[in-house]
Amino acid sequence: MTGSDIIVPTDLPTGITTNSLPSQQPTKRTLPTDTTIIKDKFGLDNWSIPDSVKQHPYFVELGGRSMVSAIQELDKRMKERGDYHLISTKQPHSLFGREIQAGRLGMYSYKGRPVLVVNPGFYWNFSLTHSYVHNFDITEPVDYLGFTSAQVGQSGALVVEDPENRVFVIRNGGFAAYGAHGRFRVLASVDTLNLGSDAAVYEPGTGTERLLGHRREISSNNVIVATFLNVPANNVAIVQQGNDLLLLEAGQHVITNPKTTFRRFYSLGERQVQIHTKPAYTVEGVPVILHVNLRYRVVDPLLLTRNYEDPFQALSNPAQTAVNSVVSRLSYQQFMRAKKMGGDVPDTDVVTWVEAFKTECLRELMEQATTYGIIVESFDVLDRKLEGDLGKDLEKQAEQVLQNQIKATQLELSNHIAIETQKGQLEITRVKNEQLKSESDAQYYAQTKTADAHYYSSMKQAEAAAEASALKATQEAKNVVLLAEAKQREIKLIAGAYEGVESEHVKMIQLGEIEVEKRRVLPQGTVYFAGGEGAMGE
Repeated sequence: MTGSDIIVPTDLPTGITTNSLPSQQPTKRTLPTDTTIIKDKFGLDNWSIPDSVKQHPYFVELGGRSMVSAIQELDKRMKERGDYHLISTKQPHSLFGREIQAGRLGMYSYKGRPVLVVNPGFYWNFSLTHSYVHNFDITEPVDYLGFTSAQVGQSGALVVEDPENRVFVIRNGGFAAYGAHGRFRVLASVDTLNLGSDAAVYEPGTGTERLLGHRREISSNNVIVATFLNVPANNVAIVQQGNDLLLLEAGQHVITNPKTTFRRFYSLGERQVQIHTKPAYTVEGVPVILHVNLRYRVVDPLLLTRNYEDPFQALSNPAQTAVNSVVSRLSYQQFMRAKKMGGDVPDTDVVTWVEAFKTECLRELMEQATTYGIIVESFDVLDRKLEGDLGKDLEKQAEQVLQNQIKATQLELSNHIAIETQKGQLEITRVKNEQLKSESDAQYYAQTKTADAHYYSSMKQAEAAAEASALKATQEAKNVVLLAEAKQREIKLIAGAYEGVESEHVKMIQLGEIEVEKRRVLPQGTVYFAGGEGAMGE
């Protein structure tokens, strides 16, 4: 990459027009840089075993085979060169002795050199020259009596140092080796996908915890021999070899060349930082400190690294220069028109000079930041503060004026609240009166309805009683008439019956019955006497 392209942003802050920028139309410019991305450097992203190590007679790479097969190959090479055998000739038994389980590696010491047992079983040891040392998990790194073995999975990496102090990295593999004069040392086993939270590198100067990448250093005798980098998406890492700067894109990287130095991580995304400028002096010599917010984006990390350590350092000086240039042409009265940039109290003049201030600073800052590989997208003034004795006096005066305005506003607000409160109380009283009137009307209406209902009820009861009495009298009269008629018919029938009797004797009996009935109906105490009219003296 011989350069980076910059597009001047068209999404300008509010109040800034394209007429105030260096050009009215977006222009395409190439950053002046001669740095390039250099790849395939020795000791950079070298995940393979060097040929010089592979040529070592007692170094066996796994290369798709198992660890036991690699140990057997190493034993074969040692025998072919007339050296001692590595694998023991002891045979396993079913009972007693040292137990070596499947997946583990037994080790005996014979005259200071290792003798290995690779098959599971019980081993007897009747030799005075063989002493049992230990048994190891065959998947774990082993480094004892000159024998070294280790293996890792897909995301793992081994940092190994050979007898000649050369450091190399093995990823997704392993080895078995023996060194009679010097040995192969496994310095570290690294998970390249997770370098650990202690290896995290965060973005400085922005006040945020944005992750830039992970860096883990591997040391041997207090000397850094390997550096692992994990670069997230949309980030890059910069390393240096001599006078060359190298750009490493997102992914996993390793540095084993001692001449290669890690410089730093960069984010290619949009970033923002808030800074307080140093005092800038107005026309009257009043020092002013501004609190500004910068929104920027790094487009050429190589060019930036050649000049500064991070974007914050690259922007602080140009921002201060732009502020000094603009403030030196303004008077302090303009800074006193509003408490904050943007105006607490709307004022056309304040808005005008604030937008002009932002436009001028953005123009000068963009011109300077572009030379360092940075595009400044916005420059916003958040607050201002006057410094020095004069500035403090002016600040006090402004504060006093503001306090007076606040008090006047509070007094007016208090009066308004009192008036509105009284209006509210009057309205409440009126509503209560209306409520009482409504309740009285409701009670009168209810009482009237009750009296009317009682009157109508009494009338209905009287009418009903009169009708009942009339019906009863009528019915009783009808009953008397009917009874009289019935009695008359009865008398007629009896009389007719008597008239129809022809026998004298029967007639005499009937007359006797009539006489008895007549006496029966007479009251008690009646005096009876016998005889007819002649008996009474007539």
